[in-house]
This record gives sequence, structure tokens and C-alpha cells, in this order.
Amino acid sequence: MGLAAPFGDQDTLEVRLEGQKVIAEIAGKQVGSLRFFHNRFHYHPRIYSVSFADFVSGSDTTLIARKLYDCLVKELQPHNPLLLRTGIDEDDPFYTVLRALGFRDYRRVYNPVLEVTAVNLESLKTNATTFAALGYEIVRLSDLDWTTEVAAKLYALHTDVYSDTSTVVPATPERFSQAEWLAATVKDDAVIPEAFFIAVQDGEFVGFGNLFRGEIEGELETGTFGTRRSYRHHHREIMLALKAQEIAYAKRHNHKMIRAEIDAENPLILQICAELPFMQGKDYISMVKVMNWTVAP
Repeated sequence: MGLAAPFGDQDTLEVRLEGQKVIAEIAGKQVGSLRFFHNRFHYHPRIYSVSFADFVSGSDTTLIARKLYDCLVKELQPHNPLLLRTGIDEDDPFYTVLRALGFRDYRRVYNPVLEVTAVNLESLKTNATTFAALGYEIVRLSDLDWTTEVAAKLYALHTDVYSDTSTVVPATPERFSQAEWLAATVKDDAVIPEAFFIAVQDGEFVGFGNLFRGEIEGELETGTFGTRRSYRHHHREIMLALKAQEIAYAKRHNHKMIRAEIDAENPLILQICAELPFMQGKDYISMVKVMNWTVAP
């Protein structure tokens, strides 16, 4: 598709789909892009994360963003999406463009960063002793035989923790199949099985923490982490034990940083970050766009 744009009489803005990316070009030169994907932190088969990028200085960002968005809507409509999610720094001028496209503020997200070499694991040994004395142990995903029982227990753990730590907007009664959820959150190529740690008591999976390969060389990213509600009375002991394992893994493999993405209003997660030498990252605004065709007439 094409549209005459105010870049010169002969210039035409074209957009095309390339995999999970929409690319905008003028006279064969890329002037903007829009990537769309399922977010592994907030997986839902009908919710997509989107990321605008690559705008060329001096171009009509508003017009380009609109054409990228329109192409995306056409592509996703057969999948009947519930909403789109994106994030932006609060002082970014592109915020007004997102608002014009119908995105609205949802929540503030905190991005703490942990410098691996700054952590003294000896300081966590007392907690490890307490953790063991309470009857808990930690296993790695890579050590488990992938049986039907293990898959079911991990699915139940993951969905239980996620439902307490994240919110899907708008609310939906749709339940994801076990196979679909695990494919997106456990079997994804970015998951590191040796860095996916599960807290166990008497054979029950009670908490977990995992690391993903980061987008920046030498860095790791945390995925969803937490404890089941029925074990929340030992949340601190369980989570510090899991975090110690993650940090030890990062040290062994010479990773410099661990980045997290958490809800700035989540006191349980903030408590754990406060007990480790996390540095304050840059907050950003999470924005959502509810798709019109999901609204009942």
C-alpha cells in the first residue's frame, strides 16, 4: 500500500510486512518500523506487545506511525486480539503519538539492574541455611525429566504465580491450554533451562525464578518470579534462595548484569530487590490499546 506524504512531490510512503515487523519506506529507504510479538513476561495468545522504532530524523513521525499501525491492525484482525501493549519513557515526545493512536496509560514499570560482581553470595548463606531447615530445596529445569506430571505441576505453579503478580487487561475468562502456556513461557528459545530454578517442598513446586538471554551481550533478564500464595509466609526465604542461584549462575558464566522488569507497585517483589544491591533503573509508562472489534455491540 502507499500514501502520498509531505516529504517531497515524488516521495511516497510505503509499508510492508516482513515476518513480525512492519517496515515503512520512502523511495526505498526505511523511515520507521513496528515490531509485534507475544510478550514472554505477560503471555496471552490474543495480546500483543508492539515496539515502534527506526524513525528517521526530519520525517513525519505521526503519519508514519499511523500507517505502520494501520498495517498491523489489518494483519492481526483475523487473530481477534484483545489489546496491544507498549512502553515508553514519560519524557519521550513519541508519547503524544501513541496517545493519538488510542493508547492509554496503564501502569508504571520499574527496571532495576543488578551488577553481578557487586553481590557477595556469602551474605546469603544464612538465608540458604534457613531455607533448607524449612524443608525446601531448589531444582533446575534442566535436571527434571519432562513427564506429564512435571509439565502439569510447572503449569500450575507458573499460572498461580502469574495470576498474583501480573494483570491481563481487559480481564478475560479464557484459560490457556497447558501446552500453549508452557510453549510460550518455558520452552521459548530465550529460556535458559540451567538458569530456571524451582523451589520444592515435599515434592510440590512452590516458587520459581528464571533467567533469559538478554538483548545486550553479557546481560541476562529475569522472567516472572514469585511464590505460590499458600507458601507466601516464606516468600522472603524462598525468593532470596532462588535469587542466590540466579546470581551464582550469572557469575559462573561471566554475565555482568541482570535486568528485571517489575510493577512499581508490587511490594513483595520490591522487598526482594531492596535486599539485594539492585540499582534503580529508568521507570517507564506501560500503555495499552483495547482493540475496537472486541467490544460487543
